[in-house]
Amino acid sequence: MADSERIVREVEEFYRRYIDGFNREDIDIFMQSFDLPFVAIAGETGAAVCANEADQQSFYTRMMGAIQAQGWGRSGIDQLRVWPLAERLATLMADVTRYRRNGSVMARLRAFYTVRNDGKAWKIVSLTEARAPFTGPGDLPRPVSA
Repeated sequence: MADSERIVREVEEFYRRYIDGFNREDIDIFMQSFDLPFVAIAGETGAAVCANEADQQSFYTRMMGAIQAQGWGRSGIDQLRVWPLAERLATLMADVTRYRRNGSVMARLRAFYTVRNDGKAWKIVSLTEARAPFTGPGDLPRPVSA
C-alpha cells in the first residue's frame, strides 16, 4: 500500500507542476512533461501521435492557439484522481476548469492521462478528453460544461 500512496503523491505533484507550467505558457515544462512518442485521442479525430519534438511543438502551438483564441487565461484543477497500474505506470483523471482572461469560466472538462516514470520523471504517454454529456469513469459527476 505504501508504494501506491507514493505513486499517487508523485503523479499528483507532477500534474500540478504541469498545469502550473501550462498556465505560465512555459513550453519547456510542456516538452518535459510528455514522453515521446505520445498520443492524444479524440472521438472526432481519433489518435494523433506525436513521435518527435517537432510534432510535440506543433501540438503545443495548435492547442495554445485554439484556447487563446477563445480568451483563455488559465486552467484550474477541480478534481484529481490517480490509479497506480504498476511501479512506473498510472492513470490520472483530472477535472479542469479553463478560465478566460477576465476570470469567467470558458470550459469545464475531464481529461484522462496515462503516465509513466522513465526512471527520472513522470511523463504523459496518452491523453483523452471526456466530452459532455459523457463523463467517463470517476467517483464524482463531471462539472457541467460552460
